[in-house]
Amino acid sequence: MSLSKFERGNTIKVEADFKMNGVLTDPSGSKAFIDVIKPDGNYLVSGATTTRDGTGEYHYYFQTDFSDPLGIYIIQWYGYHNLGSSYGYKRIVQRDAIQIVSTEQ
Repeated sequence: MSLSKFERGNTIKVEADFKMNGVLTDPSGSKAFIDVIKPDGNYLVSGATTTRDGTGEYHYYFQTDFSDPLGIYIIQWYGYHNLGSSYGYKRIVQRDAIQIVSTEQ
């Protein structure tokens, strides 16, 4: 598996597609959220609202700092799906990973 690599100290755009039965579908209320978890387990972003580009398509920009650790960052997207009647809502989770690198010599 090859991870997308980004230099720390920059703004990073991440994207996700939410699908149900292979079809792009919005979470309930057309709201998706994101967490960005650093290699040390701390959250860089927690519960941020993402931007909807179209049905089931979302993106989010976040900033890394030169002091952020290098390594693999977990991108966790989530939303909720209304199961109807008395079943309530089910959390939909999708995960991805990116690598933060340094170009310093």
